Amino acid sequence: MSPDQTDYSYPIEIWGNVFREFRQVDKVRVNSSAERLDIIIKERQDILQATREELDDTLYKFSGNPREVVSSFLKKHNVLIYYQETLVGFFDIMGYSSFIEGNTIEQAIQKVSRFISNSIRIAGTDILSVKLDHWILSDSIIIVIDTNRHPLFAGSLDAFLGTCSMVLLYGMQDGFPLRGAIGGGDFYKDGEIMVSSALVDAARYEKEQEWLGAVLTPRALAIVEKAKEFENKHKGKTLIDFSSDTFMHSVRYGIIPWKRNGQPNKPFIEKPDKTYYIKPFDMAEADWASKYLPDHFDKLNKREMIENSHRLYAQK
Repeated sequence: MSPDQTDYSYPIEIWGNVFREFRQVDKVRVNSSAERLDIIIKERQDILQATREELDDTLYKFSGNPREVVSSFLKKHNVLIYYQETLVGFFDIMGYSSFIEGNTIEQAIQKVSRFISNSIRIAGTDILSVKLDHWILSDSIIIVIDTNRHPLFAGSLDAFLGTCSMVLLYGMQDGFPLRGAIGGGDFYKDGEIMVSSALVDAARYEKEQEWLGAVLTPRALAIVEKAKEFENKHKGKTLIDFSSDTFMHSVRYGIIPWKRNGQPNKPFIEKPDKTYYIKPFDMAEADWASKYLPDHFDKLNKREMIENSHRLYAQK
């Protein structure tokens, strides 16, 4: 079954399988004759019940996507809903404090607004089975895949990595050089509350790199491997291949310039010599540093960071 399916009705057995995909659900009992589900939630005594008619009747609200119907049902019954096994892109603006100090408030607002408008425009994907969420928090940009809409698959991965690639490009072109990471795990956001193992993973790796780029963490790559298994299981093949033409504009494989001295008093993290990283979309300008790095960026003390970034911005 695929959420792209347009029929606004599913057998009760299929609805049971959709509920089982959610980690919060402990067991699902299917009563085929009554076309009803008994849903047992982990660490709860009460049993939720849902009929096929009830679930089918709400499909139209979610463009025929059964996972979103189930998400809505569980949330309505006070079950905590969050994105499972997702990817989070975390990007930090380098030299942001110096930028603020070197501009009037009016200039800072104008420059930041231009960059943010570009970033939001490309980060707001919401079509069929692919939905990306994004937030701007002071000097940081966060992008996440909605895996309640659909588990991670080739389409959402392509949109997400392409967006991260464009964010690096626009950041440089607008005078806001970025460093980031793609983390893997879970993600929860409700109002002002944001809790995410994937964001912690990304933020930890962001600080360990010595360039203006973004690495894919080992946990993120493990989740990508699970997505490959999901596609192979449900479709008999996978379209997730970072060496393919689909991904070559946004993802590359190579040596990662880690900082020589890790952060003191921080947990050990795996730092592979070579792994996947984000390539700024189709950028190859030999004079990128002199052309785009802003005056407030400390080019002298950041010389190694700049040199390490040549293969990102100066080479195809």
